[in-house]
Amino acid sequence: MKVPGLARSNARAAMALGAVPLGVLALAGAQSFVPGEALTPLRSFIPREAPIFQVLLFGWLGVALGRLSIATEPSPVQAGRTAARREAVIKEERVERILRQIAKVLQTHVSDSESFSDRLDGANERLSQQQSVGPVRDIVLALIDDNRDMRDKLANVRDQLEESRLQVVQLQTNLERSEQAGLRDTVTAIGNRRFFDACFADEAEKAQPAGGSFCLALADIDRFKHVNDRFGHLVGDRLLRLFANILVQNVRGQDKVARFGGEEFALMFPGARLDEAVSAVERIRGILEMKQWTVEPSGERVGKVTASFGVARLGADESANDLLRRVDQLLYEAKVQGRNRVVAGGERDGPAPSMRTSRDRRAAAS
Repeated sequence: MKVPGLARSNARAAMALGAVPLGVLALAGAQSFVPGEALTPLRSFIPREAPIFQVLLFGWLGVALGRLSIATEPSPVQAGRTAARREAVIKEERVERILRQIAKVLQTHVSDSESFSDRLDGANERLSQQQSVGPVRDIVLALIDDNRDMRDKLANVRDQLEESRLQVVQLQTNLERSEQAGLRDTVTAIGNRRFFDACFADEAEKAQPAGGSFCLALADIDRFKHVNDRFGHLVGDRLLRLFANILVQNVRGQDKVARFGGEEFALMFPGARLDEAVSAVERIRGILEMKQWTVEPSGERVGKVTASFGVARLGADESANDLLRRVDQLLYEAKVQGRNRVVAGGERDGPAPSMRTSRDRRAAAS
């Protein structure tokens, strides 16, 4: 939060805290500081015929209390966590609903089985008491009817369980598809910004308490706007897809790649040292630089395409947002230094500039 905004918020909170006791004294009255003298409540001066003044006093007190709640805008990382938790809750509710349905079917089957078992016990007792064939025949016929009825119920239970199983399979398939669609970038088919927010928060959180190593890199295709302006957005989209493929093919299995926004991409290196992350990013930069791009099917030459990178390692007691701001600043420095290069930073050495400030300057530099 900026200093003016922080001071303004603190001032409002102080005014609100001061307004609450003053409002209470004004409405209810209190003991005077002079012994033997009581402080007259302010509402005693208000005519009873004019209740609007009391309403205004209560309203003023409510506004003061409302000032005490100071809302803060959630960060992209917090937004990603919130969305992930909300999706998890929805999934759990759907699965729990189906499981309750299955449990109900099983409970009904258990009740029918117990009832059938009781009828068999009764029939057995009646058979043991009979001496002639006639009553035995009636008992056997009753058992046959009970068995036929039980068989029909078992078939019904089997059908219901199969239907529930199919619902679970369908639900799982739909959830996987919706999750993949919601976390997948439509142009490059890699993770989108929402995917990045969720994974970045988890990886930083896992690395911090355990003292593990975690590195983040941001990549920005140099002069991408010129490619779009000259060859069109279809060529620009194809360039984004090819660059995304280069990123995916040149990282480890546990590393994660996402489209951060526009022509920017993010690479997450859990468990990697800074030199290992820099080496991987430098290899990607070299591969991209060596390629010669053409427009298909015309064969028109696009020329050489390069990218700039900023890389840093998560510092001790450093928040995920601070690391993201620091890497964003390193990427800006790579642009300023001439593009087509990797700029790495070690532990944080001071507060990083805001994301918007460095991104605006980088847009001007690119």
